[in-house]
Amino acid sequence: MGLDYAKINNMFKKLTKNIWFNVIFIMILASFALVFALYDSYKVVFERLSHLEYWKIPIIIAWGVAPYLVYALILKIFALPFNKKYKFRHGLVNGYVGAFMSGITPSSSGGQFAQAYTYKKHGLTGSQGAGLIWMDFYINQLVLVGITLVLYLVKITSFKQLAITFVFGIGVLFNVLVFFLLWLMIYFPKLYLKITNGLIHLLSYLKFIKNKEKIIESFNKTMGHFLEAIQTINQDKKTFWIVTFLYVIKLLLYFSTAFGIGQLLGLQFLWKDYVELLALSSFVTISNTFVPLPGASGATESIFVIVFSTVIGKAAAATTMILWRFTNFFIPVLVGGVLFIRLKRSDLIKVIDDEDPDSNHSL
Repeated sequence: MGLDYAKINNMFKKLTKNIWFNVIFIMILASFALVFALYDSYKVVFERLSHLEYWKIPIIIAWGVAPYLVYALILKIFALPFNKKYKFRHGLVNGYVGAFMSGITPSSSGGQFAQAYTYKKHGLTGSQGAGLIWMDFYINQLVLVGITLVLYLVKITSFKQLAITFVFGIGVLFNVLVFFLLWLMIYFPKLYLKITNGLIHLLSYLKFIKNKEKIIESFNKTMGHFLEAIQTINQDKKTFWIVTFLYVIKLLLYFSTAFGIGQLLGLQFLWKDYVELLALSSFVTISNTFVPLPGASGATESIFVIVFSTVIGKAAAATTMILWRFTNFFIPVLVGGVLFIRLKRSDLIKVIDDEDPDSNHSL
């Protein structure tokens, strides 16, 4: 009897949407990456980790929390024009819930939906939340592309491997393309709609997608939400520039984590190498956009060790990677998972009707 490929495909889709399947999958991929990172240097790595003073662990964790504190402020600033009672703690919950869903879904595809849902739980309408998350993504891309492009141009001659320089360049160009598409959405929405609707028609004609009309209707509705948020934010240019500045701080804190961990480990990172290590951290972040796996697990750990080993050696890179991944990924995913479950189950939080955006609900 032949295999029922449709049934197998449906089963696979259900599995990939299951939270616990993705969590286990992440752990398996991360385990393989650790084997790759430690197979010839595990003794040195374990020795360094065993000599890490306990008082340094909270500092490492705090370094990972710092970008989320800045992000919470960003999300609050976005929400205030729509809900004056929106709190800093609501933004913090939103940021961590986004980290959780981004971490357990392929290509971080679930993060934005979860954040729009969280915004709705905290007093905004569904359309407002969706639009603000699109706007948030736009500014994030603007700053990410700007910082990585500057770091790439400044440090292009410092990278010792041509492959790193080439892939870094491809990653920057890919994210520049994403930013260009978002820019097109903002300033030329009608043209963008014509292009995307035409592409949907083409994909439908080639039998790559079904329910063409439903997809177009959903996409056009999402675009309307995005443009609504854009118009609100653009009425106050000061807000745009404040958020952009905060994003610069957020990303620089994130990119600096590896350097800070190295200092705490006593690896004697030199300050003259600080900018180069920032560039390598941004390279790892850019590379994540190519990996269609939950949390880019496996690839992220391996890429980190490969690129950082060119500057600090493999043993030091592997040691730093373990703590870097722990504080920047596993802790946020764990915290975000707890908050997400609480958000869905708490009787204190009610789903807000689109007609009642001024209601205030707390976690």
